[in-house]
Amino acid sequence: GEMVDGFLQQYRDGGWVARWSSPGYADLMVGTSSDVAFADAWLKGVQGFDPLEAYVAARKNATVVAPDRHVGRKGMARSTFRGYADTDTHEGMSWSMEGALNDFGIANMADALATQAKTATARERYATEALYFRHRAAGYSALFDPAIGFFQGRTPDGTWRVDAAQYDPRVWGHDYTESSGWTFAFTAPHDGQGLAALYGGRAGLAAKLDTFFATPETAEASFAGSYGSTIHEMTEARDVRMGMYAHSNQTAHHIPWMYLYAGQPWKTRRLTREILSRLYLGSEIGQGYPGDEDNGEMSAWYLFAAMGLYPLRMGTPDYVIGSPLFTHASLRLPNGGTLTVNALQNSPQNVYVQSLKVNGKPWRKTWLPHADIARGATLDFVMGPTPSRWGTGPDDAPPSLTPTGERPAPLRDVLGDTARITLADGGDVPALHDDDAGTVAAVASASALTFSGMARGTPTLYTLTSGNAAIAASGWTLEARTADGAWKVALDMFSSDLPVRRP
Repeated sequence: GEMVDGFLQQYRDGGWVARWSSPGYADLMVGTSSDVAFADAWLKGVQGFDPLEAYVAARKNATVVAPDRHVGRKGMARSTFRGYADTDTHEGMSWSMEGALNDFGIANMADALATQAKTATARERYATEALYFRHRAAGYSALFDPAIGFFQGRTPDGTWRVDAAQYDPRVWGHDYTESSGWTFAFTAPHDGQGLAALYGGRAGLAAKLDTFFATPETAEASFAGSYGSTIHEMTEARDVRMGMYAHSNQTAHHIPWMYLYAGQPWKTRRLTREILSRLYLGSEIGQGYPGDEDNGEMSAWYLFAAMGLYPLRMGTPDYVIGSPLFTHASLRLPNGGTLTVNALQNSPQNVYVQSLKVNGKPWRKTWLPHADIARGATLDFVMGPTPSRWGTGPDDAPPSLTPTGERPAPLRDVLGDTARITLADGGDVPALHDDDAGTVAAVASASALTFSGMARGTPTLYTLTSGNAAIAASGWTLEARTADGAWKVALDMFSSDLPVRRP
């Protein structure tokens, strides 16, 4: 909590939380990961910071066009409306994918704030914002190109950056930050079931993962892409010798755990144990670290995996279950309790979980709620040399943003490409519907704006944005035309803050 509050001091002093732990605001890293990190901490019961302040700082990252490149999310001027940052934003696809992860955390925090709100207005506001950000968290799917079976960037006109005939997922750079198309094929740990649906189901996700770990990274200069020549992340990924898996860089750390969504948890166990036993060795550069030890994340991966747990779905109070490294491990908790992990049959060969008991009771799911272990618990694993059926049932997989079998449901703009917004005199106001926050149109008080040419669909949310100044106080009436041509008031409200939804 004290650490989170230290980051929030940046928000108090400069109006933004830095994207990276360094002096001042540095243009480093992709995404505003404090959003999901703060949500994760608070939802797991961490105290010592103001959750509302953390939420407001995260919401600003997710909704406000930053004044310069050192803070906030890039590409926001258009991605707010389109649901993704296009190729005019450097590594826009990567910004979009990371944005979805952070929006997931914001949605969960808004849900929790709604349950604790003291007024009906506040509850409705947080619930509405949770709905909005939950749909945005599914926005990663807008960058999935079914013609190639990978995620890639989209140009400003919505077309794919690379034609399917020329696309090669082994190429680094361009849309992919310090990665290739293979690494970003699984950047949806918050929505494993939705990701599986994009690949045709759980078997399709498993097949994609199998190919990922079977395709060797060669680090050849011909695949350097926009980097022009081989970079150290490429050679490090090659030297891991686990296909395209690049444990040297954090963008890949969740991938071995994604087999849990594919109904093949034994592959997660085999892979994580291989990583633990083989990659954290050596006495040269790194002294045992297989890559960038950025803010302690490489060590944190080792410690979690060695305990047989991992926070795969950041922004939620739960952990997925792996394969513990030791026959016995105990973790002393700040509240005086102890988390004990026993795996008596454990060995370099016995890496597969046969069964698990939590505090003496059988447990079949491949995930655990934080609340079940936060005050202390005993996990008793039975290990064996061959895969078992433990944790393979459809209901044993970790929770997901999207239910099993359904495709992700990001927001879709029902105004469409043919929409117009006109004033009472019939004059068109294109700046109000051009999907660009960089354009501004002044609207006089008591103006009537008419929306026409909308695409078919049922609107569930609408947003009001201000191009160059905060909306200090405003009132508006929303009317809809009925089948007989009459206008009917659908919403009449006044707001001194962000609008909330009404049925």
